[in-house]
Amino acid sequence: MQTQKHLFVYGTLAFNKVLHALLGYVPEKEYVEVFGYIARNIDLEGWEPFPVLLEKSGAVVKGYVLKNLTESDFKKLDRYEFTDLDYYVRKSLIEAGANVEFYEPAETLLRLGVLGGEWDTDKLDPLLETIYAESVVPKFKLEHPDVFE
Repeated sequence: MQTQKHLFVYGTLAFNKVLHALLGYVPEKEYVEVFGYIARNIDLEGWEPFPVLLEKSGAVVKGYVLKNLTESDFKKLDRYEFTDLDYYVRKSLIEAGANVEFYEPAETLLRLGVLGGEWDTDKLDPLLETIYAESVVPKFKLEHPDVFE
């Protein structure tokens, strides 16, 4: 029997419309707060704003755990998070519970981008959800037909 995997999300993957655009459905979600991490904006030329999760003592990040994701889901999410370009690495996040993973920014991404202020999941502009769901994700899927059939 395969272990059910879950994913902690705190940025654009917390948006239901974005999840639906990427996966074709919205997984079951549970609101959580993860201690010992901070989410900060990172700016890359030509990209919409997005966050990275960094360790920081005493900090807390609000987000969601996406429950019971399939291997197909992770294949799509890994490509969306550019694990193939070494921008993110999927790792266990013990602080969020059993079998919970998250995308840790790799040195490649941190060298390319410029860190900005704190990313607050509770104060996200709804327009950002629309931009990602209706523009960024559809364009991304067209560029990666091997994963998004």
